[in-house]
Amino acid sequence: MGQETEKYVLETRNICKSFGALKANDNISLKVKRQSIHAILGENGAGKSTLMNILTNIHKPDSGEILIDGKVMKFKNPRDAAKAGIGMVYQEFMLAKDLTVLENIIIGYEEGSGPLIDKKKNREKCEELCQKYHLDLPLDEKLTELPVAVLQQIEIAKVLYRGAEIIIMDEPTSALTPQGIEGLFQALKELKAQGKTILLITHKLDEIFAVSDALTIMRDGKLIGTFDPYEIDQQQAANLMVGREVILEAQKLPCHPKDVVLKIEGLHVRDSEGIERVKGVDLTVRAGEIVGIAGVAGAGQQHFIEALFGLRGAEKGSVVEFKGENILGKHPGELRKHGIGYVPQDRIATGCNTKGSLWENAIMGYHRAKGFTPKWRLNRKQADTFTRQVLKAFDVKHQSIEEPIGSLSGGNIQKLIVGREFLQDCDLLIIEDPTRGIDVGAIEYIWAKIIEFASKGAAILLVSHELNEVMQLSDHIYVMYNGQLQDGGEHGELSEKEIGFIMTGGKRDEEKV
Repeated sequence: MGQETEKYVLETRNICKSFGALKANDNISLKVKRQSIHAILGENGAGKSTLMNILTNIHKPDSGEILIDGKVMKFKNPRDAAKAGIGMVYQEFMLAKDLTVLENIIIGYEEGSGPLIDKKKNREKCEELCQKYHLDLPLDEKLTELPVAVLQQIEIAKVLYRGAEIIIMDEPTSALTPQGIEGLFQALKELKAQGKTILLITHKLDEIFAVSDALTIMRDGKLIGTFDPYEIDQQQAANLMVGREVILEAQKLPCHPKDVVLKIEGLHVRDSEGIERVKGVDLTVRAGEIVGIAGVAGAGQQHFIEALFGLRGAEKGSVVEFKGENILGKHPGELRKHGIGYVPQDRIATGCNTKGSLWENAIMGYHRAKGFTPKWRLNRKQADTFTRQVLKAFDVKHQSIEEPIGSLSGGNIQKLIVGREFLQDCDLLIIEDPTRGIDVGAIEYIWAKIIEFASKGAAILLVSHELNEVMQLSDHIYVMYNGQLQDGGEHGELSEKEIGFIMTGGKRDEEKV
């Protein structure tokens, strides 16, 4: 047995974990080779996050064992797991927004102690780490104005700073641009070359096959199998993960745009520091049309959408018309009454109340706008019925509509938020990163719904860090660069490489030079 286990840096043997009647992990026996990138693939609710939380001692297994280097481990708390060399980059950020980037990375692991903390040494160590792993981080900035993609990089830097030998990455590229993903993959390869082991939890099949040495597929709490990436293709992996034939391409329909629904003229938006982030944007979205906006993180998309949906003020003279009425500056509640839905980029900070129940989150923002309640009393029966419609239609894995939404996996939270907005019969849907952190089966469903709503006459404004998503769904593509919109052409007109060139500041008439 000793010879067999020596080559495995990490093993789980017959791990079982239940939450009430839900069996999240059912006899999971996993073997991970040292100095490898091992991908874990599965739908939301398949048990991936539960298994990772057991490895880091966030959850304790009901039964089973964890072995590191062939030795059975008995963790008393998460810090024990960290001391044993296991570090985890969580999908949902665990950052202090009132601290700087540097402070977030080093907190709890500073060089020195108390008043004797060596600030210079901490900074030098952090700068070396960022340079080594291609993390372009503004170390002295606070987190308030930083985009999601940068926050994700900070989380990655935290684990690297703490020197973990086994690094678990839960959807690390969910909000990264193609350039950021390329940089991350280079970092993973460098980590592997230095002897570290990576457990990569992701729904992105192309990433798994691009970077992993082995992939394990889970479904409904069970381990389906572990495969060499050369033994299986993306379609087979998707089918095994979902348990049925999955369509990996969007089934795009011809576009027949009608009346103008959203018209934007000369939109200027500044951030809280007074820096202009959106610089005179003009845009029109018609009924039946999907308009997509691509762009690298921090190019202005976040401030643009926040101004559209009344979450941030805009400069005087800016015009945002919905069906001919200027809606700029109206409260989100008013906009929902007008028939505008919004799926935010940050599902935790903006999209839900993690302590609220599933039914409370399912009607959030619509309990007044759509008449779920008389003004004097909540109609629970109506709210519960709608909640169950969302949960069923979007296959949200849950136990009870009374449980807090924060108890769900990130992907299931995303599906509930998307379902809440999609089932409101909105005339305009403003959608940011609708498939962030969700599995291929759910992506297939959400893409089909977006196309279906447009075909029925809804106007769709899609902003996504997933360039493939923008290209597959959009009837017309724009690229936001430095606060301005650049033309990315009609559906299928430009290649991914050509649009990527515009995302980095190139011009359409220059890309082939």
